[in-house]
Amino acid sequence: MSLPRFPRAATRNSLAITLLTLALAGQPLRAHADETAHHYSVQATSLTQALAGFSSQANITVQFAPELAHGLNSPGLLGEYSVEQGLAALLVGSGLKAVQLGERIYGLEKIPVMDGTLTLGVTDINASAGDGSEETGYVSENISNVGALGGMRLQDTPYSMSVTSQALLKNLQATSTDDVFKRNPFAQLYSPKSAGYASAMTIRGFGGSSSLNIANDGLRFSTLADGGNFIEDTEQLELVTGLTGFLYGPASPGGLANYVLKRPTYQRYNSVTLGNAGGENYYLHGDFGGPIDDEGKFAYRLNLLTQDGETAIDLQKRRRQMISLAVDWNISDELQVQFDASHKESEIRGLTSYWYFANQAFRPSASSLDTDKLYSQRWAFSDNQTDKAGVRANWRLNDTFSLRAAFAAQQYTQEYTYTGPQVDAPGRYTQPLYAFAPLETQEYSGYLFLDSQFATGPLGHKVTLGYQGNSARSLMYEDHIPTQQYTSVIGPAVSLDEQPQVSKTGYSIGHGDQHISSTTDTNNFLLGDIITFNEQWSTILGATHTQIKAYNNDFIYSATARKTEYDKSTTSPNVSLIYKPVPWLTTYATYIEGLQSGGVAPARAVNSGTALAPQISEQYELGAKASIGETLVTLAVFNIDKPNTYTNTARVFVQDGRQENNGLEFSVTGKATPQLTIVSGFTVLDPEVKKGASAANNGNSPINVAKQLAKVYAEYDVASAPGFVITGGAFYTGKQYTDEANDYTLPSFTTYDIGARYRLPVADNTLTLRMNVSNLTDKKYWLNGSYLGDPRTVAFSAQLEF
Repeated sequence: MSLPRFPRAATRNSLAITLLTLALAGQPLRAHADETAHHYSVQATSLTQALAGFSSQANITVQFAPELAHGLNSPGLLGEYSVEQGLAALLVGSGLKAVQLGERIYGLEKIPVMDGTLTLGVTDINASAGDGSEETGYVSENISNVGALGGMRLQDTPYSMSVTSQALLKNLQATSTDDVFKRNPFAQLYSPKSAGYASAMTIRGFGGSSSLNIANDGLRFSTLADGGNFIEDTEQLELVTGLTGFLYGPASPGGLANYVLKRPTYQRYNSVTLGNAGGENYYLHGDFGGPIDDEGKFAYRLNLLTQDGETAIDLQKRRRQMISLAVDWNISDELQVQFDASHKESEIRGLTSYWYFANQAFRPSASSLDTDKLYSQRWAFSDNQTDKAGVRANWRLNDTFSLRAAFAAQQYTQEYTYTGPQVDAPGRYTQPLYAFAPLETQEYSGYLFLDSQFATGPLGHKVTLGYQGNSARSLMYEDHIPTQQYTSVIGPAVSLDEQPQVSKTGYSIGHGDQHISSTTDTNNFLLGDIITFNEQWSTILGATHTQIKAYNNDFIYSATARKTEYDKSTTSPNVSLIYKPVPWLTTYATYIEGLQSGGVAPARAVNSGTALAPQISEQYELGAKASIGETLVTLAVFNIDKPNTYTNTARVFVQDGRQENNGLEFSVTGKATPQLTIVSGFTVLDPEVKKGASAANNGNSPINVAKQLAKVYAEYDVASAPGFVITGGAFYTGKQYTDEANDYTLPSFTTYDIGARYRLPVADNTLTLRMNVSNLTDKKYWLNGSYLGDPRTVAFSAQLEF
């Protein structure tokens, strides 16, 4: 959710008054009951809609000039409040306060500005205090879009969730999700972005190059589409760990990342950042926003990016370009329409090496390798280009019903050519060539939800009825793999002490007509009800009817083209029980099922391109979330059971047996002291493969899954040097198995970061200098069975806000 913004100041002569709501029929309140506490349930939404919902439930009238609330959001509320307390809770962070004008009639006015600074509680893009800000210890109160359930307070969600706010994204100098998930205690990095893949994580023991589900402002997109997601135009990144099928549609059980797009500002905002992401890789990022008209009906946000140069790995280059535009149209206080469009390009030359071992006994120690050198060719590349446009609308039909609708379309292309290394004997490797046809994909995603809030006797309801859908079509050249490929570009095997570079070899990626290589259509129909019994107890009951239609045709082997087609549907429940013994503590129990695609055999599998049948997974979760002082503490205990898919020792991608993962997640985010901020936590896993074809492997752990993760990122505000902050962290990953028989393991590893930032005024503007050294000790380690960890990297930047 974008932080609430001040609208542009309206003329003082404006006397336009809006009557937000009438008393709810059949729910009379006593004439002098403003001080009496009653139970209210108002979802997190725009300030105008939140006040309308509250006014209806409280049988009051709130009057104010329409432009006063343009662009502002409210965290909502749930529980026992007096009228004054309820209004104050809804207005937190808006810069407004409620004043009583008469019998059950209230107005709004701005909180005065003191000595040229914003008073406590006022939040705009330049303000220091607010949801997810440095001053709050990066604690975010709200989730912008909990899938089908819409906006909710983070503490009230009966799911394990974490939020990386805009302030933290800036201070981490994040230029990819690697920079974010490296510090997330629930995420184990599977492959770095420099390998050319989409964001790849292992979460709750489920991982791989396509493990992380992706959403943009609540709209589901395929994993490949993640190449078109940049951190620079992201307001906040929301991570849901575990099953998300009820919330977002068909999804694998590991987790889902929801990218929340930066929305327009209603005060003028300009920011320019010049930075270095490591090595000689420099970037320039511009972020601009403001009103388009004087009435506050239109506002915009424009983000521009250019990045190029060699990274901290010798001979590796990374180049990115972006233009991203968002526009708000406030048609009325009841209807807002939002538009966005973007063009993004990403190019990598000299891909981070994917290692293949014919026998795990041949794996050398990481300390014997040069982690800052290429074990592939400098011309090996991954390119993708994404064009995207979307529209969404929020429409309050009346005091009971509202509509949420969104639709986005995008076209992206990906080209990928990769070389080795392949280790078939101890101490020596070759570099086979893997050249893939350009993949062109058109993808469409949309949802339509009808929300209603009402009471039946003492029970409060928020019912959601709606549909989520996604459709993707991929095309490639039919003749894209000639027979001369897969040979070693460096010839016979060479020593691991060598990293030979050769001229680009000739190969073909196809030509002529393109053919449909895959199609995927998902349809998800949902009915859910958030039922509030009283201040302590509530429940979420829901069900989804999900359909997956998939077609896949790999044209690599023309004689035996691997064509697969599936059409499967199922109805899945979601049941959550929420108990709040005290206002600062939320406990919950959740059961959820979900349908997901079965996966497609990777390039190195002998059945490459074969699609497996859709699968059904289920999850039990118990959790607690507590606001203790200025920190948010979360705890989740879970059990997930799903079909087990993997590439076996015969290099066949199979679905064999089940994988059952039990685990615990714990996190602490916020202000440990007024000067010390921490973002920390740990994950403990007990993953197990069972009911497999090989009885000897039953009870073993899946490969490339660490049973322990422990991470802490900290900031210390030096009181004697105002504006100066010391940053740093320690990130531990436990040992991992690299074969199904669990005969070979990778050692655990810990890396350290250290950095600083300094914020100082420049005339009437603000300049922020940031620096971070990651992997401070230049630790050499295996990230997992396929990738080496990154070398020591120094990043720095200067941001001017004006």
